[in-house]
Amino acid sequence: MPLTSHNLAYASLIAKSQMNATIYFRTIREQQRELSKLYDLQFEVTPQLFGKQIIISYVANFLEPTEVLDPEYTYEKIVDILEKLIHCPDVFNSDLLELTKKQLLSDYNELMQQPSNYAIERFFKLWYKHQPDYAENFMGPIEEIKEASIASAQKFVKAMEKMPSSVICIARDSKQMEKLIKDNFKQVGVLEEFMTNDFSIPAEKLDIDQVDNYGNLQAQLMMGYGYREKLDYKKQICGMVLSQYLAGDQSSKLFTKIREELGAAYDVEANNYANNCLFLINAGLDPDQVDEAKAIIKNEVKQVAIGKIDLDLLKKAKKSLLNTQLIGQDQENWQLAQMLRDQLFPDYQDFDREKAIKYVTAKQLEKFAQNLFFNESYVLK
Repeated sequence: MPLTSHNLAYASLIAKSQMNATIYFRTIREQQRELSKLYDLQFEVTPQLFGKQIIISYVANFLEPTEVLDPEYTYEKIVDILEKLIHCPDVFNSDLLELTKKQLLSDYNELMQQPSNYAIERFFKLWYKHQPDYAENFMGPIEEIKEASIASAQKFVKAMEKMPSSVICIARDSKQMEKLIKDNFKQVGVLEEFMTNDFSIPAEKLDIDQVDNYGNLQAQLMMGYGYREKLDYKKQICGMVLSQYLAGDQSSKLFTKIREELGAAYDVEANNYANNCLFLINAGLDPDQVDEAKAIIKNEVKQVAIGKIDLDLLKKAKKSLLNTQLIGQDQENWQLAQMLRDQLFPDYQDFDREKAIKYVTAKQLEKFAQNLFFNESYVLK
């Protein structure tokens, strides 16, 4: 569904509520007891942000029926329970609503006690100061969650039913699971086109430099670069490689320059948020050395943009990403994530990530860095 602050707040509310209880299982204890009967079936509901879209993911991890000698534990039973959990949120229960609101408020307060989380929230609010619907980075506006009512929750659930939906599954008996899913998941959204091109949020030219001083012992530095143009899949891979090259491990450029040589950083990270047209570098460091660290970051990005690239380090960065890819291929959650992207993005199914990583060149990395423009510096001290 479209990313708005309202949609994200209510997606967080409904997701948390469904993990507590549903119409068929009216209390937390009853729902947990039912899941425990299914050999501790793990059920999680999570709103995920993909640029200007929200995906509400219902993920169930269960023991294969073929692995236990229990005639009542079948694919039919599993799918039936999941259909009830997913399609039947309890939006009529005022006690459940109030409990869920309190849980989210507690989660939010706990998150904001961490300076790194507070800093990233402030960073995105500045980055999207002219587009406030895109500024929320965690669970949506907490004030809107606190003010939610039974009527507003019901209205949101009704709208959810019409949103494009897709069901993906990994199971030993895939044919039987496919039949059961088609028989049980017939909501209107399944008939809608799930794939879309409408993900990217163009980076607005801002040139922000802001410092908030709260007397923290460790400063949080956020350096945001925008893209001049939208990236295709290959260029997004270049962004991943640049992230690894700059701050992937102890041999990376920023780790050695800021942490080892300057002695300033406790941690340095770089992330390529392709759908947000954002390349973000962040560090936790000594408050007195923020300006020096900023200068190092700007210089290292500039070095890449003018073609001064450590080829041995580039090779090592690519190898590290390939190893991560290789490990991920054996994990069901990684496989599901790739299947989701196949459903979401045009032509993604035909895209060979491993090949793209292998063939990233220094020249491609240089061109990627040239496409970046420095857009925001936020420091929390």
